[in-house]
Amino acid sequence: MSATSPKVSVIIPVYNTAKYMDECMDSVLGQTLKDIEIILVDDGSTDGVSPAKCDEYATKDSRVVVQHKRNGGLMSAWIAGSKLATAPYLCYVDSDDWVDTDMLEKLYAYTDSSFANEEIIAGNYIVEKAGERRKETQSAAPGEYKDEKLSELRKNLLGQDVRPVTLSRCMKLISRKLIIDNIKYCNTDIVMAEDVNIMLPCICDCKRLYIAKDCHFYHYRLVSSSMAHAYSPHLLDNLRLNDFTFKSIFKAKNIENGDQQTDREFVLMLLVVLKNMLRSDEHGTPCKVRKVFMQEDIRKKVMSTDVNITSKANKLLYACIRHPLCLLIRFTSFILKRYDKKTN
Repeated sequence: MSATSPKVSVIIPVYNTAKYMDECMDSVLGQTLKDIEIILVDDGSTDGVSPAKCDEYATKDSRVVVQHKRNGGLMSAWIAGSKLATAPYLCYVDSDDWVDTDMLEKLYAYTDSSFANEEIIAGNYIVEKAGERRKETQSAAPGEYKDEKLSELRKNLLGQDVRPVTLSRCMKLISRKLIIDNIKYCNTDIVMAEDVNIMLPCICDCKRLYIAKDCHFYHYRLVSSSMAHAYSPHLLDNLRLNDFTFKSIFKAKNIENGDQQTDREFVLMLLVVLKNMLRSDEHGTPCKVRKVFMQEDIRKKVMSTDVNITSKANKLLYACIRHPLCLLIRFTSFILKRYDKKTN
């Protein structure tokens, strides 16, 4: 630990990611903002390498703190790190990603000490995928959001084809108090869109949100093998759990159109479920897709909820869930797999 109190606590969950850790840690240890602490949370790694690497970093740099815990999933890991943190601002970096070495210094420059307990500074990120590298930018205009301007933004946090603010805990500085006060809403059973579980209440509670212009500091490593898994029926169960959880958060935070936002979000997340199914090579996938999207509760939600779809890819997927015809499903699957092959 540095002699002065840290300005930012960087929390890095680790689970069997030893082969990526050096790149990640070099980018964090090399930050131009030196007054930081780095919390490595080993979430019960089983590769025989990652736990020792965590300890090695702690012996080399006094700013590094390590916690070894029983495996409980990504959410449980960053929660554990958040509770250990001592700085007023938290920054989350996943151990298979990396960041520019001036990220913390430049984001910290946008903080306002009078809002130290209740603000979020949002940067942008770059998707790093074999065969593809693309910049992703917050769709809301750069600048400061407070009072009425922030209230207006909260009306559209969910249920948009392109969210005004990415609801990822990464690429941001977040007041530690916002995180600690809202951990009570986190459900560790959520495995899809789990970051929304914490960022939704935090943005509902924050008094100041600052969206930094440009600032594509965070490098998100998209591993193609993680996209090729077979369909899991638990995704739908998780989606229903998300729907209940997010509705409860909006209700607790007195967001008037919360139900409408979550209904639209449910439909949009069905596109993720569909993509997961279509990437499967299992025999009879079109029939399985049709069976899922003809379920009564899903059919009712899809047909009764108005959503604004802007991207061509999502328009095709949306047509599939509204009209789950085998021919259309096969065509969409062909297009999706062709895109995957091109970018991998």
